[in-house]
Amino acid sequence: MVRVLLTTVLIAACPWTPAGVATAQTITLPGIPPDTFTTRVDIEAPPAQVWAVLTDFSAYPIWNPFIYPVNGAPHPGSMLEMTIHHGTRSIPYQAIVAVARPNRELTLRIPSVEIVEITFDFTIEPLRAGRARLTARERHTTVAAVLAGGLLGDIQSGLDAMTRAARDRAELLQLVPFGVPILRYTSRAIPAMSRTFARRLPVGGTQRWQN
Repeated sequence: MVRVLLTTVLIAACPWTPAGVATAQTITLPGIPPDTFTTRVDIEAPPAQVWAVLTDFSAYPIWNPFIYPVNGAPHPGSMLEMTIHHGTRSIPYQAIVAVARPNRELTLRIPSVEIVEITFDFTIEPLRAGRARLTARERHTTVAAVLAGGLLGDIQSGLDAMTRAARDRAELLQLVPFGVPILRYTSRAIPAMSRTFARRLPVGGTQRWQN
């Protein structure tokens, strides 16, 4: 069954597909996973602060559990070297900064490898003064959605974890005076003003964060 579905999508995605035949992006067949994953979070920080967190690629290993490290500049057309962590699997990619609109939108596109393409889109929506909404989307085109079938849970949970961590990072930067080093802090359902710094301690070959 899976082989039949994959073959159907491959045929529809080919550039020589006759006119009038649906492309892979518009085909919906039973058993094929979604091609777009979305998550959003409200942040007690202005859009400029959220933008600063998203575009400070050098700090991604500090706070981002999903995409790190990222090497490159957040400018349109820039090439990036980045690694995506799907559960226990880490996959390196080359990406392009497709869109970089300060305080509004950041889009990273992993170009087609044969007929597979992945896009990360982060949009920032201003709410009331000093508050913003971050929406993150991961889109898979052509047969990428089929190939990602075994990663569905990891993709959604990774995107969720990244947006929550971005929220925590942006809110913390609102509280900490400029120039003070920032590592990680707890976010166990504690209001933003009472979140605390943490230090890393080795425990049994792994690492944990403690107050």
